[in-house]
Amino acid sequence: MGGGSARRRGSGEHDEHHRPARTARGVALGAGLLLFAGCGGSAEPLPAESAVPHYDAAAEVVLAELAGPEWALQENQRTVQEEDGACRYSPGVWNADQALEGVSGGEGWDALAERLDPVLAEHGFGDLGAPERSGALYSVRSQDAHGAELVLDAQGRLALRGALVDAETCTPEALGL
Repeated sequence: MGGGSARRRGSGEHDEHHRPARTARGVALGAGLLLFAGCGGSAEPLPAESAVPHYDAAAEVVLAELAGPEWALQENQRTVQEEDGACRYSPGVWNADQALEGVSGGEGWDALAERLDPVLAEHGFGDLGAPERSGALYSVRSQDAHGAELVLDAQGRLALRGALVDAETCTPEALGL
């Protein structure tokens, strides 16, 4: 009760206590991701027939939580390819028609993570890490046990990529695409 407003940036002393906890969660998540992704061999493959519906459902619920902008899947970003003897599925990139609401630079990401982390967990993803900056662009990321990485940036771009898939032939047809 009332916990949401106490965690928002700019709410005084609560920021000092919340940000280090968020950073610690991000560090713990990063360490866990290294265990999942280390040398590319520790991710558990997802059955080929489950990959497309699994990640489409994950993207759908994340985008539903980001109500406001219109989102469009860039079909040409959906790929299936063999990398180092493993079949990797990248579900694609969804672009919004506007920047994300509620985030500006490094601000606002905690409130967004509070909404998205439970939804991501339902689909096997870890918590969003702390925002990262690349040039002027801020983004947050998460990873699942299949090695898929989810990246959401402030400009309104959601990318899902790199899921390890168990397929006899590493082709779009093997995944039902």
